[in-house]
Amino acid sequence: MKKNYSILQIVGYQNSGKTTLTEKLIKLANHQGLSAATIKHHGHGGAPDLEIERKDSSRHLNAGAIVSSVEGDGVLQLRTNFINWDLKKT
Repeated sequence: MKKNYSILQIVGYQNSGKTTLTEKLIKLANHQGLSAATIKHHGHGGAPDLEIERKDSSRHLNAGAIVSSVEGDGVLQLRTNFINWDLKKT
């Protein structure tokens, strides 16, 4: 079965509403029965902070994204709300 995926890139100045827009789009996707995942570039130099509870990636998860990740300085943080992981060897 063929699946179609869309990629949307949101860019803008600091405090211009990118995260708020992203939250609204995630909620809209969920309302339409779609799944959303986010990748955020950590543009503050260095690797992303380990303290992530107050970060945009947490806001994305709280809005309903199944995966939210942050990349910076070659480090990728990945968090998920997806519960049914099956990592059994086949």
